[in-house]
Amino acid sequence: MSGPAFARAAHHWGADLPDWVAALAIACDAAGSQAGTAARVGYSGAVVSQVLKRDYRGSYDAVEAAVRARIMAATIECPVLGQILLEDCHDHQRAAGAGARESTLQVQLARACPACPQRRA
Repeated sequence: MSGPAFARAAHHWGADLPDWVAALAIACDAAGSQAGTAARVGYSGAVVSQVLKRDYRGSYDAVEAAVRARIMAATIECPVLGQILLEDCHDHQRAAGAGARESTLQVQLARACPACPQRRA
């Protein structure tokens, strides 16, 4: 855990370094680039850099959710599907919002997702 991205995050966050920022930094170091890791979580390299330096002016909660979903493989309890990966939850929310209604399951998700406590803004 001593790559340059992790060292930068540890320096700027100090003892307050959240587990998800550490995971983001470790992923950057493992990939050898912030840009590749940024694409993986759906943000720009600039956003990843700012988060690692604790200088991001956007929503840390949104970046945290993306990191937990796509890097940390977090799971949640879905009211329709039970225990699922948070990344799958986000995919289902996007599909429900896009009007996908090709199966009974998609209809159930379309009804449940808007009221779900896991709903992303």
